[in-house]
Amino acid sequence: MSENATYYSDLITRYFCGEITEEELRLLSAWLKSDIQHQELFRQYRETWQLVEAQKIHSTISIDQEWLDLQALMHAETPASGEPVKIITMARNNSPLSVLQHIWKAAAVVTILMAASFLLYFYFSQPSEIIVTAQAENLEQLLPDGSVVSLHAGSQLTYPEEFTSGTRNVELKGEAYFKVAHDKTKPFIVASGNARVEVLGTQFNVNTLTSAGNIEVVLTSGKVSVYYKENPKENVLLLPGEKAALKPVQKQISKSANTDPNYMAWKTRILVFDNETLAQVVNTLQNVYQIPVRLSDPQLSGCRVTATFSNQSLQSVLQVIKETLDLQVRQNGKTVELSGTTCR
Repeated sequence: MSENATYYSDLITRYFCGEITEEELRLLSAWLKSDIQHQELFRQYRETWQLVEAQKIHSTISIDQEWLDLQALMHAETPASGEPVKIITMARNNSPLSVLQHIWKAAAVVTILMAASFLLYFYFSQPSEIIVTAQAENLEQLLPDGSVVSLHAGSQLTYPEEFTSGTRNVELKGEAYFKVAHDKTKPFIVASGNARVEVLGTQFNVNTLTSAGNIEVVLTSGKVSVYYKENPKENVLLLPGEKAALKPVQKQISKSANTDPNYMAWKTRILVFDNETLAQVVNTLQNVYQIPVRLSDPQLSGCRVTATFSNQSLQSVLQVIKETLDLQVRQNGKTVELSGTTCR
């Protein structure tokens, strides 16, 4: 037997003895899932163990008979006055204490097997979690229900291998655009901390990493319900073109019309600036291109920019801004710095 097989054989033995740790149980569960032959080996071990334990119990004591004997002793009628007292003598191994010990031993074996079986069933029955992370570039992911999620660079999505419960639950860290497949029997719920976005089928953008530390939800089509996990009845309903800003610390939710034409620029690469302040332009560029952009002088933040860009590189966008506002662009490590004295 290989060293690896010996290790897992030992884990199976520890499992049936009730001595396995939670970490070992996870390892055993993963090993069993990896190969049907492993599952067959486990089944054979289980059958052998059950036969061995049954034989141990049977050879030690007949539980049914001993229990009847114990009841007879405990519930025997007290003899009437003057009647001779019948003394019952039991062998040492058949004493009431011995009977109880054997019964408790049998019960303990059954309890261990039931508890271990429940734990293993719990690990097997839980759908495996899938964690998808968009590294340096945006990533599009198809979910088991047919929904499509576009992940912004640096964002992470966690979801089950199958949506087996009455809801379709996913967890988001970062920013993503959701195209949710319609299913009125299974609400789709996006979780971020204790914040929840619930829909049946629609399209919307969620950003859990805004500069202000809030969570923003912008609805493109359909309807969404926004609330906190502990207060689902205190929800805010969004209609297309509306935005919800959630402040998790204060447990507040505010709704307004979405006035930012670039809320999806990270995905579409279409930038529209209409007399926008340079400070806001810089924030948008940082979010879209995932590169720090700084102003050398805070007074430059009030400069105004009017321009439209479609799928252009950051260098091309900065060149236009440089010429429009008569600024200098300097690369300082991974940070881009804009400097100048006046705004034209």
